[in-house]
Amino acid sequence: MPSRRSILAAGVGVLPAVAAGCVSVSWFRKPAGTDWSASVSKSGILESPVATEGVVAAGGRRDEALEKGRLVAFDTETGNQQWEYALGRMTGLAAADGTVYVGEKRASNRSRVLAFDARTGERRWTRTVDNRSSAMAVANETLYTANGGLAALETADGSIRWERSRVAETSFTVVAAPDDQLAADDHAVYFGDADGVVALSPTDGTPSWSWRPAQWETTAVGPTPTGDAVYVGGGGDVAALDAADGSARWRISFGRGAEITGFHATDSSLLVAEATDDAPSDTFGTVYELSLEDGSERYEMRFDAPVTQAASTAATFVVGTDDGTVTWTDGASFSGRFETTLPADNFVLGAAGERAFAQTGEGTLWALSPPA
Repeated sequence: MPSRRSILAAGVGVLPAVAAGCVSVSWFRKPAGTDWSASVSKSGILESPVATEGVVAAGGRRDEALEKGRLVAFDTETGNQQWEYALGRMTGLAAADGTVYVGEKRASNRSRVLAFDARTGERRWTRTVDNRSSAMAVANETLYTANGGLAALETADGSIRWERSRVAETSFTVVAAPDDQLAADDHAVYFGDADGVVALSPTDGTPSWSWRPAQWETTAVGPTPTGDAVYVGGGGDVAALDAADGSARWRISFGRGAEITGFHATDSSLLVAEATDDAPSDTFGTVYELSLEDGSERYEMRFDAPVTQAASTAATFVVGTDDGTVTWTDGASFSGRFETTLPADNFVLGAAGERAFAQTGEGTLWALSPPA
């Protein structure tokens, strides 16, 4: 089964920004719901596409070389290429408020963080930090980067507010889901690791609380702060924590062979994507609708293959299975379900509004939307 997400990687090198039209991939079958498609770098190691202010950015390798990264930006509506940038080994990718952020590996445990204007590709700033920047999160005009350390940077100019090599509860090692293990809101920075979750002050990085339960697998989904709670998934377990002190409100398990692969929160429900892989007799995927209040199950949607991908926006929850199926649901007992199938089963998902972006290991970026 292809990995749900993986770190892209880091290095040096510059390629001038170029503008080009959307590239048609005519030799592939066009999935239902396709808005446009474009050629991007071929790679079996992918970072989920990210979108902001009408631009989607996708990363990959140049010349099949791990140490040569390529970042390409497209208009989300037309698929027209806006710009591209060549760098070294990419480590992480994020976008927010009209800016695209990318990590680039440097010597030892360090990385260089680059910030680009999402529309023009103009480099706004560059900063070197003492971690690999495999995980990134943006909140309250601050970019947080982590892996072997944690740094808080001003989004305006990249100046470092504070850095932590470790706190007593964690060493900030990213191992499971680079785009999930780090999250932030106005109240705290949250990091999920092999033992649970820690929360730190966004002001100076001092620990606020930690949650260290018995028999917890490495955090793979979340922490996801929503309202006054933080949701986290590890192995086949899902837990809801109080955002103020980290105390557990509820915890449920989906049993042996299950793996939590994505979350989507609505006003009253938590949608949980899950892969069950007890081969050869019992391999399938499920999206559960759980009550935010107590974790009780309200509804479920079953798939013939494990759900290995997930992307959440305010408008929709998009999930992908390891047979190439992409499905949208609005969370209202799954009444708004729409499904399409990609011509590849090695892919990662991003989303903006109701549009999904599926980037395949074969080198195609698909922009997909459910019918109006």
